[in-house]
Amino acid sequence: MLGRWIVIAWIGTACLLDGRAARADENFFGYSYGTETLPKGHWELYNWLTWRHDKGSGDYDALDLKQEFEYGFTDRFQASLYLDEAYHAVHDSAPFEGTDEAGNRESEFPNRHEFAFQGVQTSFKYAFLSPYKDPVGLALYVEPGYSRVEKVSGEHQDEWELETKLLLQKNFLDDQLIAVFNATPEFELNKVRGAHDTEAELALEFTGGLIYRFLPRWYAGIEARYHSEYPNFDDELTREHWAAFVGPVIHYGTERWWFTLTALPQVYGKPQDEDRSRTLHLDEHERFELRLKTGINF
Repeated sequence: MLGRWIVIAWIGTACLLDGRAARADENFFGYSYGTETLPKGHWELYNWLTWRHDKGSGDYDALDLKQEFEYGFTDRFQASLYLDEAYHAVHDSAPFEGTDEAGNRESEFPNRHEFAFQGVQTSFKYAFLSPYKDPVGLALYVEPGYSRVEKVSGEHQDEWELETKLLLQKNFLDDQLIAVFNATPEFELNKVRGAHDTEAELALEFTGGLIYRFLPRWYAGIEARYHSEYPNFDDELTREHWAAFVGPVIHYGTERWWFTLTALPQVYGKPQDEDRSRTLHLDEHERFELRLKTGINF
C-alpha cells in the first residue's frame, strides 16, 4: 500500500512539469541502460523508486530510493553521484542469514520496520558508438559504491561493490523502435556487523528490452532481467541462486523531463522452497518488483 501511494505521488509530480521534445540519455527502461550520454556541460537530476513485494510467507515489502546527480563532461563521457535510502517492512517472512551473540551466522526470521540511509555510489559512462549515428550504440559503464544496509533483510552491514556494464543499443524504424542489452558483472565484498568473516561475492546480471514509440513522446514495451550470484568466487565459481523477471515498461519523455515505469514479476528461479513456491526463488528475490524513474534536465 505504501509503495502504491508513493508511485502515484511521483507520477503526479512529474505531470505538473512542462516540456517539449525528447533528448539524449533519457532512460527508456527501468533496469536496462541505453548507450547515449548527456551533452557536454549539461546535468540531470534523477529519482528512483523500486518497490519489492512478497516472499511467499509472512509480510514483506521493501522500498529502494535513489537520488542521482548526473553531469556531462564531454559529449561522450558523463559521471554521476547516487545517494540511497531503504525502507523495510518485514514480518515473519523468509529466513535471512543473521549472526548470534558470538558472531556466528545463523538463519532467523527478523521483524523489521525501518527507514535508513543505505549508501553512496559514483558512476562513469563512456559512449564509444552512438545508436543514432552508428549502426549500433556501444558504451562502457563503471560504478563503485558503498552500502551500509543489506538489500533483502535490511540488517546493517558494510559492503563495498564494483559494478561494470557493457551496454548495447540498436534503433530501428527511424528511431521509433529501440532495443537494448546490458551485461553486468558486479564484485562485492561484505561484512555483516558482528560477524567475524568478510565474504566475497560475484553477481552476474543480464538485462534487456524492446520499446516502441506509439504516440509522440509515449513509448511502451517489454523488459527482462536475469540475476545470479556466486558467493566466495575467489575460491570457486559456483552459482548459488538465480532468478528471471519479465514485464511491461512504459516511458514518457519531453525535453525537460521524463518518467519510466517498469513492472517486473519473477517468472522462474532456483533453488525453490516448495513451502512457498515451486517455480520461484524467494530467499534473495521477491515475487514482484515495480520501478519508477523520473528525470529532470538542466
